[in-house]
Amino acid sequence: MSKISRRGLRITAATAGAGVIAVMAWATTVHAVPADAATTAMKTSQVSIRVRLAPMPQGTVTFARKGNRQVMVKVAAFGLTPGSSHKVWLTNGRAVVAVFSPLTANSTGQARNETLDSRYTGSLGSMRIEILNGDGKDPVSLREIAGTGDYVPGLSTYDLIPVETGGGKNYGTPQGSAVIAYDAGAQTISVTVNASGFTPGKHAAHIHVGSCVSQGPVQYMLGDYTANADGRIVDETRVVTHVTTPLPARGYYFNLHQGNTGDILANGRPTIFFRPLLCGDIN
Repeated sequence: MSKISRRGLRITAATAGAGVIAVMAWATTVHAVPADAATTAMKTSQVSIRVRLAPMPQGTVTFARKGNRQVMVKVAAFGLTPGSSHKVWLTNGRAVVAVFSPLTANSTGQARNETLDSRYTGSLGSMRIEILNGDGKDPVSLREIAGTGDYVPGLSTYDLIPVETGGGKNYGTPQGSAVIAYDAGAQTISVTVNASGFTPGKHAAHIHVGSCVSQGPVQYMLGDYTANADGRIVDETRVVTHVTTPLPARGYYFNLHQGNTGDILANGRPTIFFRPLLCGDIN
């Protein structure tokens, strides 16, 4: 398994701990308001870093067959909604050919080499895997969130390709960056985002404790960012106030979610709308 640093490098995370996150920790709240972008200067009262945001989930899918020729896949992934369950399909691009057993994520959003079974014994041809947003029958659950490229004979392992879909439209793979600045004099943290590949509308955003590989509780809650009709967030800044200390050198990450602040939690637990779209470790 791997994680994406702010420089976009893939670094090994085989030793990343799973951890256990208290349910109510996801609902941590601090005061936050929208504001204009601030000019930052290193080694003054203001310090800023640019964070490259990676689309979620990240990981791999490996095809195999049982002794009875039934197709199974092994999924190693991170960046899923913590505690979520997902339908996984085998499709030929026109129809669903087989349904696998559900994919489940642990409390930090990881699926650690989960083996998913099917009853399909036929040819894999040019088929591909689709991972859906949930395990229900509602339109949001049935959105594809990631998939593989077409199966190629002789190649068993494929990278997951994250995708954002909604309203019958495919917005592609989310991408973007964030500039995170701490102003010691004003006691503020500002986060300026430029991104694309989002469903139009409001998207919740937080600075969390942990990493994109091993998600943790919210440390700072920002105001929602708004994607325009083209699915773009253009130079939008949100500010957290009354912050008396800068962010540490590592151990925090920034996350943009599929849903808005009003629908990503229910009774303190992440809902289906909590799904991370873009994530970047702050280090």
